[in-house]
Amino acid sequence: MLVFSGCSLAPGGAQKVQEEKTYAFSKVVWKSADGGKTWEAKNKVNKKPRAADPNILSLAINPQNSNQIYAGLKSGGIMKTENGGEVWEFSEIFTSEKVYGLALDPIEPRIIYASAVYQGRGKIFKSEDAGISWREIYTSAADGPLVISLTIDKRNRNAVYATTSDSAMIKSFDGGQTWKNIFEGKSPILKTAIDSADGNLLYFVLQGGGIWRSRKAGESFEDITGNISKKGAEGVARENKSLSGRGFDFIITDPNNSGWLYLSGSGGIIRSRDAGDNWEAVSALNDPQSFPIKCLAINPADSNRILYGASQAAYKSDNAGENWSTFQFDTKKRIRIMEFDPNNPNMVYLGFSD
Repeated sequence: MLVFSGCSLAPGGAQKVQEEKTYAFSKVVWKSADGGKTWEAKNKVNKKPRAADPNILSLAINPQNSNQIYAGLKSGGIMKTENGGEVWEFSEIFTSEKVYGLALDPIEPRIIYASAVYQGRGKIFKSEDAGISWREIYTSAADGPLVISLTIDKRNRNAVYATTSDSAMIKSFDGGQTWKNIFEGKSPILKTAIDSADGNLLYFVLQGGGIWRSRKAGESFEDITGNISKKGAEGVARENKSLSGRGFDFIITDPNNSGWLYLSGSGGIIRSRDAGDNWEAVSALNDPQSFPIKCLAINPADSNRILYGASQAAYKSDNAGENWSTFQFDTKKRIRIMEFDPNNPNMVYLGFSD
């Protein structure tokens, strides 16, 4: 078992970093204070950055403290801010590469889970002191397989789901102490989403297409990919006559409506209001086949307000996708992740990556 410990990323560091000289890294983190209408780069760091041009792979916002945010990097470990992104700090302790997943305990947000690559091997780490120290709680059997995503059931903090590049989903029932393999597929599982009201209802999307659902918290799964192109999904058919589940690599559940979920990717955006049984198209403003929609976010206070990211632009709708406004970013990287602040629906964060 690997254990990392030290004094970096300690809570209460906001006052200290404000008094120190700040440096700048590339514009890979952006913040909106008006629900996605306008954006500002948040790229100051308290020390000379370990990575001057980082790539953001994951973001996690403290559900009880909007000022505390973590960012997982492709190279350089984890960054943390204690003041809503005004100044960041690179962890001196957690320096693993490719931090694909970050998840905070919904009740005790000092507890953090991170999936990363350490010495070529996919692993999961856990901190119980807001990032001061970390310990390994899962490792792949050999170099190669990666832990792609992490998801915590907000209604059962001990239920942690992780997906891997070797086509498996594992689950912990005890906060990461032990794990169980609950699904093995034929392609990597890219993302998992849990229903906003029913922790037993979860979904995941496969690389190359394929949507699966469990109504029993992972005890059993069913392939619902065929529902996308079945008779009755006229709106979907109009958007893309060849659509059959391919072209989607992102999934999210609506935070306000149980049974609602969205898929996005090169196939555009589609929505289900009945747990994936039926689907309807949401017209995107850009051409998703040229610029795939890599992330999408639903306002936690109003489901009519939707954001999505494609390449170097963000799109905002206030009427459930009927109309969109746009914002162009000053960067050559592409939008990787988009997260609303669960405490303040006007605050949104974007992360960019190569």
